[in-house]
Amino acid sequence: MTTLIADSGSTKTDWALVDDAGQILFTGKTQGINPFHLSDDDIWKILAEELTLPEVPARVFFYGSGVTESMKPRMEHLLFQQFPQAEVHAESDLLGAARALLGRRSGIACILGTGANSCLYDGEHILLNTPPLGYILGDEGSGAVLGKMFLNGIFKGALPESLKQEYLSWSGLDYPSIINKVYRQPLANRYLASIAPFISMQMKRVEEAASGNSCQHAEVLSQHTETLRLHAEALHQMVVEAFEQFYQRNITPYLSSVDSSQNASSLSVAFVGSIAHYFEQPLRQVFEQHHHLTVSQILKAPMKGLVSYHLH
Repeated sequence: MTTLIADSGSTKTDWALVDDAGQILFTGKTQGINPFHLSDDDIWKILAEELTLPEVPARVFFYGSGVTESMKPRMEHLLFQQFPQAEVHAESDLLGAARALLGRRSGIACILGTGANSCLYDGEHILLNTPPLGYILGDEGSGAVLGKMFLNGIFKGALPESLKQEYLSWSGLDYPSIINKVYRQPLANRYLASIAPFISMQMKRVEEAASGNSCQHAEVLSQHTETLRLHAEALHQMVVEAFEQFYQRNITPYLSSVDSSQNASSLSVAFVGSIAHYFEQPLRQVFEQHHHLTVSQILKAPMKGLVSYHLH
């Protein structure tokens, strides 16, 4: 019997087809499938045109952003249309993250990717979920919010002018085209999150130059030491602020809800997502150094953990 597992964010969906022995028969990617942002036709088109499998699965487990309790029947219906012979299940990406990160152990599971989410998990069920509220009202610590903070900083002067010019050159955009992307084009969250690699690159560029890991970067450092230092410090402070907001507004409710007989600091916290992966150092700084919580693991993607969960 084969099992198809999907991990879908707002930007992309990772797929894996595995057999009962744990052999991976297929891996692939499609566009992100979020039922809040996409119509039935859009979702059907992605499933029909972008996903080509070597064989029909017997079971389908779809974990996706936007798959709330009210959206589950709709998503399962669309999956069943594509896989009419399969047993289909649609669950939230948050439950998928908890299963991938913690398996059947309790703890706090967090997603930091294009969007952000978190939950208190008992090893089987989600006990508590702070509403993420999306990138306009919430999603603190996400790629989209980092992008918002960055654009606000470069255009309102909180970040160095030289960093603004470097981003405009790197992106090929100007102020009017950025405003158009954010306010007039669809899927602004994806555009905002696409700024995160630039932020990471700038921070890493300085770190590598300082450690002498790259001759090219070292040469740049020797020419623009002060500029690079200012960029690194400003961006690090911005990212730490974003993660601090994520902690304060999303994690503290779980710590408050823990039974008084249990030490809240003993709770394991685990993260999955590209933002958590690429900004691991400031993330650990906030959670481990500032708030004395144990970060058990940080994964870029949950698929390996999901495969393990469903086969054991």
